[in-house]
Amino acid sequence: MEALIIIAHGSKVKSSNDEIVDIISKIKNNVTTTELLVLHAFLELSEPSISVSINKAIAENCKKIKIFPYFLAAGKHVQEDIPSVIQEFKDSYPKIEFILLPHIGKCNGIENMIISNL
Repeated sequence: MEALIIIAHGSKVKSSNDEIVDIISKIKNNVTTTELLVLHAFLELSEPSISVSINKAIAENCKKIKIFPYFLAAGKHVQEDIPSVIQEFKDSYPKIEFILLPHIGKCNGIENMIISNL
């Protein structure tokens, strides 16, 4: 089994966090395989944390965990904070494959998505 964990910043504003939960729900509804566990996490200000979601994937026996930073640009969180947490898990679980995916701003087609909303 594989996992996809989408990591957003997190907010004190509940409706902002609810948007992420809603996106995760839509993704889950579009996944056609039972072999992909889709989870979310927040870097700060809300729960679940990255560690909680990764531990949940590990508990579900996921052997490959893909991490998607739900961030538009590669600031400190994308360049340092998220990779640091992932490295700790890589060190603790060498038999599990952890893959850090590109953040939103580096995703193929982001420019087309923006233009399509004009």
